[in-house]
Amino acid sequence: MSTSTATARVVPDQLTQPARPPVRIARPRLRVVPAPQRSAAGLAVLCVSLLGLGLLVLLLLNISIGKGAYELTELQQQQRDLADQQQALTEQVQAQSAPQKLAAAAKKLGMVPAPNPAFVNPANGSVKGDPTPATAPPAPPKKTVTKKAASDKAVGKAQDDAATTGATSR
Repeated sequence: MSTSTATARVVPDQLTQPARPPVRIARPRLRVVPAPQRSAAGLAVLCVSLLGLGLLVLLLLNISIGKGAYELTELQQQQRDLADQQQALTEQVQAQSAPQKLAAAAKKLGMVPAPNPAFVNPANGSVKGDPTPATAPPAPPKKTVTKKAASDKAVGKAQDDAATTGATSR
């Protein structure tokens, strides 16, 4: 009842032949080969050239930093000079803005102080206070200079100059 369905396999010729002994291949004998002789001069030249290049780079860096330091010093001096100049100008402005100086300059221009000032509110245009116009004081009488007075004044000035010059030349 059982039927075999197996098929026969074909075996290649190589498997059916008898085993051959392994073939030995002739190898050369191994031996220690001496290292090639290199001169230390090449390494020394490389080290010296790298050292020289490094020193050159350091020299250039040092020169650059030195230039920058001189420029920095010069700019700091310029800054100090400008700060001194600004302080002097600020002092001049403050001196000219003093109330006495402003009053003298206004008087020289013919201005007079207002006796009763008024204030205007810009938001609504209202006026606070009772404004009254300022009146100028009467002008002083003009002085007339005669020729004799002018010549006397010139002679006195010349004598003062001579006395001053004589005192300083001793």
